[in-house]
Amino acid sequence: MNFKTFLNFTRIQTLPAALLSPIAGLLFSIWYFRDFHLLPTVLFFIGLAAINLFVSAWNNLMDYYKAVDPEYKKWNIIVAKQINPKLALKICLSFLVIDVLVGLAVLFLTNLAILPIGGFAFLVAIFYTYGPFAFSRFPLGELLAGLCEGFIGFFLAVYINSFDKGYFFISFDGWKMNWTWDFGVLFPLLLVGLACFVQNFNIMLSDNICDLEQDVKNQRFTLPYYLKTPLSLKLYTFMYLFAAFCILFAIIFGILPLWSFLMLVILIKFIPNMKRFLRKQVKSETFHFQIDNLILFNGALAFTLLLGILFR
Repeated sequence: MNFKTFLNFTRIQTLPAALLSPIAGLLFSIWYFRDFHLLPTVLFFIGLAAINLFVSAWNNLMDYYKAVDPEYKKWNIIVAKQINPKLALKICLSFLVIDVLVGLAVLFLTNLAILPIGGFAFLVAIFYTYGPFAFSRFPLGELLAGLCEGFIGFFLAVYINSFDKGYFFISFDGWKMNWTWDFGVLFPLLLVGLACFVQNFNIMLSDNICDLEQDVKNQRFTLPYYLKTPLSLKLYTFMYLFAAFCILFAIIFGILPLWSFLMLVILIKFIPNMKRFLRKQVKSETFHFQIDNLILFNGALAFTLLLGILFR
């Protein structure tokens, strides 16, 4: 496997977009909590990069093994680039080991409260396409993608920089474990995190709408299979409106800086991208508009948070 094939196998070109939500989380922690911890943040982003590359490579490998439609399997990168499946598995496991080691280090540097959240995301990464009951073959992909790539990525980036505020914290009194949940603090995180959740939810939803016919051939019955395309498109539109309301409320309640009103500028591109997809759902022609929208939204959120920090 040459280097170029390795980059395509791990879909490294998707990594910058995947990091935008956690970057927004990092900036939110600095803005809202005035808190930043360098070492766990660096380790977190190393682990985040490793698990994202693992997921992309792992999905390619599992698609190779599970593909039912011969025409679809022919286009899988394992076949197209003649990659040895054993080598592909070793690459996947290497990224997984890096993520586990880095994750344990972050856990040691912060608090035990993140273990169930990180553990949940870790298991989803593995079993999304692996096993007889892989999540991708059920109407769960949108929810799990939104949770893990959108909300949890944002939340963990916030938390590792503000865990010492004690709003979500596990402590021990002898054999007694106390788990603190301060909903007064968690609610602002939830509100902004849900806006990030929507972007990844709609990425997966639009992907599954485009792939509906192909997915059925490969015995993958995703959410659009049950909702059908017209209702799926209505859900797609509603989710974007929901994200807009989350951001608006967050600004009104002082959770986000007033600078975040500048996010309205992205509507110049955001709405036309939506309309293009609503008119035509073809993977090769209109799906990339959803990736553009994710970059626009998360990038604008991160940028306006940065402005809020600089001009506080």
